[in-house]
Amino acid sequence: MARAKEEFQDFAGPIFESDRNFDARINAFHNWYILDRPLKVNGKTPLAYFLEFNANTLSEEAWKRYEELGNHLHSLFELSKVGPKGSVLIDVLTGKKIALDGTDQTQHLDKGALFNTRLFSHQGQWYFSNYLILHPGGIGKDIMQEAKKRRKAKAPSKPFLYQLMLFQGRWEQYKQMDLHAIYRFSA
Repeated sequence: MARAKEEFQDFAGPIFESDRNFDARINAFHNWYILDRPLKVNGKTPLAYFLEFNANTLSEEAWKRYEELGNHLHSLFELSKVGPKGSVLIDVLTGKKIALDGTDQTQHLDKGALFNTRLFSHQGQWYFSNYLILHPGGIGKDIMQEAKKRRKAKAPSKPFLYQLMLFQGRWEQYKQMDLHAIYRFSA
């Protein structure tokens, strides 16, 4: 686990217990560890290995719940609409709209907010993961342009998501610096 945390911090930035966003960053690490990182022993993620190992012992209902964890959306989202009955997110990397029932998950976000998270589907409804990496408002245009460029190039999304997480962590540490100096995408 310690080696995995070091690996994660190499591309997503350091996780300091004193950080204001410690909980979000450590939860992002845990999500990555369970859902994305292949184990050295068998090349499967811990979730995939768990499902394979327990295939004959889990009830059908339990199997479906664990399987749902693997069928999630990990992306950069923009809060597009907030209404009394729900909210609409736009997956910036695919352009797809996602409706959220209720406003509990988005009540503390402003319309137009850009953030990294994972969305999990359960019984036909979408739910935020246990972390949200919120990007500062003054850099949204640059992030959107870079996302569009990467989408057109059909570049893999994970490196971009973790680069954004790295930039956001640096911004939290060095708020006195110009945002454009921190959120600097290679030309």
